[in-house]
Amino acid sequence: MEASPQNELMFQNITVSMGEKVILNNVCGMAQSGKPLVIMGPSGAGKTTLLHTLAGRMPYTSGTITLNQQEFGKLHKRQICYVLQQDIFFPNLTLRETLQFAAMIRISDSISFEDKLKQLDEVVEALGLKNCLDTMVGGDMMPGLSGGERKRANIACEILTDPSIILLDEPFTGLDASTAYSLMLLLQKYASLHDKIVIATVHQPSSKLFFSFNSLLLMCDGQNAYFGDTDNMVDYFDDIGVTIDEGFNPADIILEKMGSCTDTQKTILEAARNVRSTSDWPIRTESISLAYDDPGSPTMLGHPQNKAKDLSVKITFSKKQTVKSDEEEPDSAHASLMNLDEISQQPTKYDRKWPTGFVTQYKYLTVRSFQLAKSRTIDPTKLVEQVVICFLFGLIWFQLPRTEETVRDRMGAVFFIAIHWGFLPLFDAVAAFPMERVVINKERAAGWYRLSAYYCAKMTSELPLTLLQPMFFVVVTYWAIGLNGIAAFFATIGTIFIDSIAGQSIGLFLGIVNTEMRQAITVTILIEMIMMLLAGLFTRNLPLWLDWMKYLSIIYYSFNSLMYLEFKDAPPLDCHKVGNGSAYPICYLDNTTQIPSHQVLEHYQITWEFWQYLLPLIGIIVLFRTLGYIWLRFVQKTH
Repeated sequence: MEASPQNELMFQNITVSMGEKVILNNVCGMAQSGKPLVIMGPSGAGKTTLLHTLAGRMPYTSGTITLNQQEFGKLHKRQICYVLQQDIFFPNLTLRETLQFAAMIRISDSISFEDKLKQLDEVVEALGLKNCLDTMVGGDMMPGLSGGERKRANIACEILTDPSIILLDEPFTGLDASTAYSLMLLLQKYASLHDKIVIATVHQPSSKLFFSFNSLLLMCDGQNAYFGDTDNMVDYFDDIGVTIDEGFNPADIILEKMGSCTDTQKTILEAARNVRSTSDWPIRTESISLAYDDPGSPTMLGHPQNKAKDLSVKITFSKKQTVKSDEEEPDSAHASLMNLDEISQQPTKYDRKWPTGFVTQYKYLTVRSFQLAKSRTIDPTKLVEQVVICFLFGLIWFQLPRTEETVRDRMGAVFFIAIHWGFLPLFDAVAAFPMERVVINKERAAGWYRLSAYYCAKMTSELPLTLLQPMFFVVVTYWAIGLNGIAAFFATIGTIFIDSIAGQSIGLFLGIVNTEMRQAITVTILIEMIMMLLAGLFTRNLPLWLDWMKYLSIIYYSFNSLMYLEFKDAPPLDCHKVGNGSAYPICYLDNTTQIPSHQVLEHYQITWEFWQYLLPLIGIIVLFRTLGYIWLRFVQKTH
């Protein structure tokens, strides 16, 4: 029976430098489909850097990376999935919601909705996640999936696209020995059944986990220390004079020796270099004989014996593979490999930059953003908070009489409405975006969706929830206070809506610009205080050099808009006192007992038309939402 095609990812003499510092130095290795390759080494050995390089996320100074003997290009990079070490998810979504979003966004539009769900079910079944689909993902501050389930969920999100190459950065970190071993067996089974190339980094595995590895690349100081079958590692190090005692975990011993003894480290690295010099690279599993004819100059430096010795070591540094002619035997090692034409013809899903179109991305990003906003907004604690505030607000200003004495009280009520529904969405947006940033950066770096699709979804999905609370608040408190009529009521709702969206726009921009939560909150509080002081309630006569700053405050525009609605074409107010005790000349010059409401606007220098106060708020919405996109697009690039 003819063997199934076997894919090979080879990397030869990979060197990565940052300035004068060499991070990787001529690293070589190979991974075959169905046989996971594990990269092991102490901290700082270059494991993650090598994985970044193979994923195309970090440029390399020199060397070559090939897939099936063909140069590794952009087309091949789209066949890679990269599972990060951190399990980065939105904690308040269920696993089902998380995986369905990933499936709908990452699987091509050419596949129907039903087939996407079927593909998702296959991945869930393969990774053993069926029983926890309706569990919240959770996180540090919220109960949810276990550590092993989160790791498998992380892998599931990446392999949904059916990639050819799966890269995992320390997938066993944070797992107990039993869970880590089970995960390794699962990866081996998946790689074998689906013919996938799997490469994973690991820091310090347990003994049971270590011996479950197929192939091992041991790294030290950015260089090869060993590459080959895991079962042969102990014999190899014994033969070069680095003894690993029986009964101990080989991974612990070798990592300890490389970290604690410079001479041992030199011996290991020198031996690896000499093995490579005696056999051409790239490599393939094959036994070779190394002869030590000169006692003073062994082929592998550091060997403890000083006499000639014919040493046969089973290692996998083998003879160079060359591309053979079409007449080679069908069952030869290379005959089963796919050529570049076959690769380019098969994965039409990789031909486009984005797996799905803008509309699909916008649709499912909108659904997810709404789910996230709903969990924040329709929260029992917040609902109780708003009910209490609404009750106190109505109680304090309940049925204010329309008199000169209560003008300042009415202004206070209007001012509170303006700042409450301007600042609450502002602060919520500032606090929400930094928490989303890590997830968004991860998904954007992996090419899940366009930035424009995410940003448009973010702008529109939260609007219904942003407007729901102020509408309830205004409906209750407007009539409780006894403000100005039915027409002004609907205009007040519209004004508060625009005020809330303007505040949210500023908050979103501040959350984007300030990458740290503490910094974002500090800046937000400072800006809110400035806007509140400049809004016009506390003082209407600012110094000339400071007066222009009031035009930068959204509260200035929303407060004056609401004042206009309250006192324009409204019932008159009773004079405070007949005579010189009134602040309004009409009360003592014309000897009348009532003040036309429009004179209150004139008294407090509210002279613009309603639309003139409202238009700058709309301009602020457009400005800050545009600035937010520009900042994300050109300043805070994810890749």
